[in-house]
Amino acid sequence: MKHIIKTSLLTGLLSLSASAIAGGTLTISNQTGTIVIDDNNDYDEIVIPAGKTLQANIQILKGRTNDVVIRGNNRSTSIIAPNGLFGESQADAKGVEGKKLSSIYADCNCTVSISKLTSRNPEKFHILGDTDNSVMLVDNVNIYTRIASGSDVHHHHTTDGFGGGIGSSIRNSVIDTFDDSVKVYRTEMTVENLKIYHNEFGAPYQFGWGGFNYAKLIAKGTNTVVDNDSSYRHGVFGWVKTNEPGLVRKVDFRGTFNHNVASGKTRSDLYTFGHLSNSANKVTGATLNLFGSKCKASTSTNTSMRQGSSLNITNGTYCS
Repeated sequence: MKHIIKTSLLTGLLSLSASAIAGGTLTISNQTGTIVIDDNNDYDEIVIPAGKTLQANIQILKGRTNDVVIRGNNRSTSIIAPNGLFGESQADAKGVEGKKLSSIYADCNCTVSISKLTSRNPEKFHILGDTDNSVMLVDNVNIYTRIASGSDVHHHHTTDGFGGGIGSSIRNSVIDTFDDSVKVYRTEMTVENLKIYHNEFGAPYQFGWGGFNYAKLIAKGTNTVVDNDSSYRHGVFGWVKTNEPGLVRKVDFRGTFNHNVASGKTRSDLYTFGHLSNSANKVTGATLNLFGSKCKASTSTNTSMRQGSSLNITNGTYCS
């Protein structure tokens, strides 16, 4: 059954207008609220026309096993902004219900392909696949959090960028948000030709705040991080906390990796381990393996161990 469900979540009841349906496709008109895909009879494709802003969250839930496509017709003007173009994040929204405040959320056993659109200012993640089997394939997308005139960055600093299940990828895209940009939590994730602006509160690549025993990042093409502030809570690659020994993270640098600094801004550490100020959050008994033909080595000058963090870091043969 094709359906859109009104939902209160944490933001109050929202209304829905009539949808335009063409077979298995929902072409956006004036929808608000939450679009739910929860079985294989629901929409196969959601299209955001050029010049249209979708003021609704999209959720692809556990009942779905068929693949889903979410695409815009114009990367700049096909926009998903369920919280408004300058909406504030929900720092106190926790657990699954909090994650569902994302622009696009999935806990399905399926692949979700997302392309040619812009995500703006959700209350939580921009794009999140929340299980191993929720594979998010993102290409040609802008992930932006913007601060309205007179607002404060502290009202936006719990808005994360991208995370997904095993085999997820983000390509040919830009992330500029105020929490972690890419969550490296699953067995394999690929980034390719990705540009990330490194703002104060988040890590461009976050290895974890506890849990997730093994994760690997593959970096292809040309990936760039631009330091965009004067101080940083995390390095380009951050690992805040381990809650048990034996956790492993791997980074396979297959292409060029640039660490640049915006004009007038300050360079961050490349690697940080542990929290900047909370002594309870540290990394111990873990391993980080860095390798690949374009590997960026961890050195005493680009790496910060915080709160007594201690782990085994191996630099591969081609690391420099």
